Amino acid sequence: MNPDARLAVRLAFLVACVASTLPGCSFPWQSGATDAQPPATTAPLIKGVDHILFTVSDLDRSVKFYRDVLGLTVAHKSRHFVWLKAGEFGIALSDKPWRFEKKGEPKGVGMIPHFAVREMDALAARLKEHHIPWLREPKDEGWGIEAFVVDPDGYQWAFVAPSHHGRWWVWPLNRLAAF
Repeated sequence: MNPDARLAVRLAFLVACVASTLPGCSFPWQSGATDAQPPATTAPLIKGVDHILFTVSDLDRSVKFYRDVLGLTVAHKSRHFVWLKAGEFGIALSDKPWRFEKKGEPKGVGMIPHFAVREMDALAARLKEHHIPWLREPKDEGWGIEAFVVDPDGYQWAFVAPSHHGRWWVWPLNRLAAF
């Protein structure tokens, strides 16, 4: 496909993406019944993510990972609980399971929270300094640079930094090709 045709396909996809967010517009594979949006006058119930709580096996070891390796700040600490902050976002660590916590299943499988980082190279240097291996090394996806690691308890984390290309519109095309 020649460059002009590729650009036309990308622009058509971008227009379709934008159109799908407008009232009354949808992709053919979207069902109006299951994907119905609340009326514009209704405020969303969820306004953001406050924190993520992890049950960990060794509280001190986990604090060292989140504080010393990733650079989060400790906002509160008690005998079985530590609250760390990354900007307005919180990471809560507890070495004592909660009564309501599910038991017997792998923890964190199917959920990979993503930290936004300013510079992937600086994060890579910090991880190397602390001998933290990559689960997947940084890869420029076009929409951003994404990399994955695990914490001391095996919880997966992703890190996203700005792409060197600055092409945010590539993301939908990259993701569609993966499925």
